[in-house]
Amino acid sequence: MHRSLTQRLFAHAVLLAGVLFLIVPVLLVFAASTQPTSVLVAEGLSLVPGRHGLENFRTILTLQAGFTDQIIATDMLRNSMIVATGIGVATTGLSLLAAYGLVMFRLPPAGAFFWITLATLLLPLESRFITTFQITSYLGLINTHTGMILPAVMVALGTLFFRQLFLSFPGEYIEAARLDGAGPVRFFVDFILPLSRERGGAVFVVSFMIGWNQYLWPLMISTDERHYTLVRGIRLIGQESGPGMALVVLTILPPLLLVILFQRWFLRALEETRDAF
Repeated sequence: MHRSLTQRLFAHAVLLAGVLFLIVPVLLVFAASTQPTSVLVAEGLSLVPGRHGLENFRTILTLQAGFTDQIIATDMLRNSMIVATGIGVATTGLSLLAAYGLVMFRLPPAGAFFWITLATLLLPLESRFITTFQITSYLGLINTHTGMILPAVMVALGTLFFRQLFLSFPGEYIEAARLDGAGPVRFFVDFILPLSRERGGAVFVVSFMIGWNQYLWPLMISTDERHYTLVRGIRLIGQESGPGMALVVLTILPPLLLVILFQRWFLRALEETRDAF
């Protein structure tokens, strides 16, 4: 019993240390966003909040940044939301359809197609910047939200998640649907979509966060300041200033709120995927 209590205390201590390791930097950023620039330059970061939070956020929401002063924080927030939401929706939808086709139609080369799709994880966007940029330029997608979204869609990751879910469905479900006269479209709408809701939420959260944190690709594809995202805009404001830290907080909040809203679906989907393996 004593050994069991010691093990539990040690496990809780490790978990507490991990939580502190992850949360302290976030608390430092939130506290810094309430400090004036002079204090940050003179004293550095501190967990003690200041009294200039509203002033810093008011400044950042109205400050015109960039080389031509054509972009403000609300515009960058809108661009980030469009890009991240587009990547999340496209990744979820295409992955769902790809996994449905690979698993439910039982084509002979389905296994090869799946592993070829999965192999694209070995070729992240950064490794194919030059060719992707050339294709994007040829299609006339420079300085467009579509050009930022399409190359960053992660079909392989979502297909893996959905495929493991579909493989866990009993074969009797498919046979019952066929006897009921349900075609592929009806079966997809009435059966697959409702049962894929939690897994789809997890895929959307992951792809949204990856799309939200994109920096290099938007940097390459957008020369017009009106298409700058929040992550790229941090460099324009300055990270050692109070308004710069306020912009960092503004960058953190949307994905944080999304994780809080979808945490139950996200964790349950991860557990189901782990059990499937």
